[in-house]
Parts: sequence; C-alpha cells; structure tokens
Amino acid sequence: MSQTTQKALTDRALQCITLARTIRDRHQDPTKIPAEDAAKSTSLLKEAQRLKGLAELERQQDEMEAWGREPERIPAALAAEAAAAASKAGPDGVIGSQYEQVRKARQVELFAKAIRHGWRNQPWLNELDAAEKAALIEDATGQVIVPHDIAGPIFKTLPHLAIFRSAGPTVRPTSSNLVDLRSLTNATAGWGKIELNPGTANIPDANVVPNTPVDTVTVWDLVALARIGVDELADTDANLVSLIQDIVGQKAAEVEDDAFAAGNGVSKPWGLAARATSAGNQITQAVTAAVDKTPTADDMKRLPYRVPSRFRPNGAYFASNDAAEAIALLKDTTSNYLWQPSVRAGEPDTYSGKRFFTLEGLPSMGASAAAVDPSVIFGDPALGYVIADRQSITVQRLDERWADEGLVGFLFKLRVGGDVMRPAAFAKYLL
Repeated sequence: MSQTTQKALTDRALQCITLARTIRDRHQDPTKIPAEDAAKSTSLLKEAQRLKGLAELERQQDEMEAWGREPERIPAALAAEAAAAASKAGPDGVIGSQYEQVRKARQVELFAKAIRHGWRNQPWLNELDAAEKAALIEDATGQVIVPHDIAGPIFKTLPHLAIFRSAGPTVRPTSSNLVDLRSLTNATAGWGKIELNPGTANIPDANVVPNTPVDTVTVWDLVALARIGVDELADTDANLVSLIQDIVGQKAAEVEDDAFAAGNGVSKPWGLAARATSAGNQITQAVTAAVDKTPTADDMKRLPYRVPSRFRPNGAYFASNDAAEAIALLKDTTSNYLWQPSVRAGEPDTYSGKRFFTLEGLPSMGASAAAVDPSVIFGDPALGYVIADRQSITVQRLDERWADEGLVGFLFKLRVGGDVMRPAAFAKYLL
C-alpha cells in the first residue's frame, strides 16, 4: 500500500459525495425528495464515509511503516517545523509567533525519548543542536531536565495535593539556593520621619524575634524515587508524561507536608513543630493543656488570641492526626460539634469558623511525658511561613537496579526550602 492507494480511495469518496449532491440538487424542496432518490443519496454518502475511513487507515499505516524503518531516529519533522515557524507568520499575523509552541512540543518529545530509552551514549543525542542539548541535559550532573511544560503542572497541582501548601503560605520562586528572609520581613513604616541609625544594616520587623540566627531559607534537594515498568515506558508520550506528573506530584506533596510540619532544617525545610521546640524556641506564644493529651474547647478558643490581631483573620489551625480526632469530638453548650467537615471539594474543614488542617507530621499528643508537644498550631501561614521553590525538576535514570523485575528506576529531584519568617504569626497548643 502507498500514497497512490490513499489518493485513489479519497478520489472515489469524493465521487460518491458529488453524485449524492447532484441527486439532492434535482429537487428544489428537500422535504419532497422521492424515497428512491433519498435512498440512493444516503447510500452514496455511507460509501463515501467508508472510503474516507479506509484512506485514513492507509495514511496511518504509511506513517507507522516509516517510523518502523528508523525507530531510534529523532523525527526531523518538528525540528524542520520549528525552523520554518521562526520565519513565517502565525495565525495572529506575527512573524515567528508559532516558533515557541513548536519548540516546546519538541522539548517534550525529546524528554519522553530520553526517559523511554535513556540518554547516555545514545547516537541520537549527537543529532541535537547546542540549544536543544542545553535544554535537555543539566551539565553539572548529566541529569535530564524535566521541561517546563511538564514540571509546571506539577507545581500548579502541589497546592491541591499537599495539605500545608493548600493553606496558602507565601511561595517565593527563586533561582538561588538561599532566600534572604530580611527581604521579606524587614520593611518598616511610620508617621513623619523615620530615623535611621548610622551604620545600621537594616530595620528589624517587630514580628521577628530579635537576634534570630535564621536570616535565610536554604533550598534543599527533595528526591523522589519512581520505578516504572517497561510496558509503561512503551506507552505514548502523552500517557508517559501524565504518569510522571502523577508520581512526582503525589510523592513530593507527601514528603513536603512532613517537612513543613516537623522538619529540623538538616537537609530539609524547617517545620512548624521544630520551630516551636527548637533551641531558639522561636514560636513562644502558647497555650498549655491542663491535662496531658486532652484538648478543650476553651483552650482552642484562647489559642488565636495568643497571636497579634493582624494574624487572626487569615489564621488557621494545624493539628496532628490524634489531636484532630480529639478536637473533632469537642462540642459547644448546645451539643453541636465545633469541628465541621468540608462540604465542598477543595475547601478545608473548619473549627469554630477557622480553617482546620490535619498535618500528620506534627508530634502526637503526649509524645513526651508532660504537656510539651505542639500537637496543634494556630497562625497565618501567608504572613508567617515562606516556601522557596526553585521550580525546576531533574531526573536520573537507574537502568540496572531493578532490571530483573522488568522495572526502570528514576530519581526525580526538586529543590524546595521553607521556614517560619514571622514567629509572632503562630501560637502553639502544648498537649
């Protein structure tokens, strides 16, 4: 079969369409076409539809046979299309407006090929130009860079997958390994003239603990290991990309939540609980339970009033799993539960009108001998906590480790940091 066959089928389909139109044009009123002519017209159109389907199958067959002759060669079509798009006007009339779209499609194609077949010592890698290699391979480590069109949706879905991100902390995109907290917290304002002491480097925010050693947020490596079956790798580019997005998004959300809850700042972000119990004891505002492991409605009511008033309107409760269970059973004087489950997808539970999130990484009640565990924290995450996102993902392929199981390992690396930037924005409930 060839393009000649495809053309012959198309020509026969067009003949049927023309004859059907001729029959219908004989009658000025389409509602009065004789039954015999109507049947002939219908039969011709059905035959045209059948021939059209055969022509389409023929086209697909030709494409697959062409691919089968050179399965490991990077298709030149997108590269040629990108070059042409750079010099032609797009639908909007602007020269080169289609180039970026074609370039992104090629990046995704190259990424899928690298994931599927590997990239080290591959002949097709030498066919790429310098710009394409730079967009695909990270020089420092030799790892593959996940294209923005694939990584972008992962970062967009993280607030929906992760508990703490969904609470709305400040997210600071960065290309650096450090974020200076003073840039976010050291602004000042006043009436009249602001006095600056000679030689003073900055004016501290009143909500930052004086002389705090934490002036920067370090961006750390978050590594997710995925083992993908060889059959999955053979799937279409679109399905492979979707699988990667699901795997990385889910695992990153899980690990992030644990760190933002209780990370100790060693190779991971600082968490709320760690900042509430660290040597510096930065989160000092507290309510202490009268009875160990026993939250009360009165204590929960007091907690928001341990933070300045400007942090209360957007404030939210964060609780460990066992504390959340105990709090869910608290009732008011009319025996109505104070904790209310979410009634709409994407919205959090509430307690006494405030958002309520369960962070399983927070310490359990009574983990220590006395009521010293910050199992519940109240505060404004937007003004009190900052997440530093590099918003780039790289991947390393592990070919041999699980080969006997029909699996290929992939190490996906994100770079994320986080820390409390205004300790006064939070208060802890010690249970």
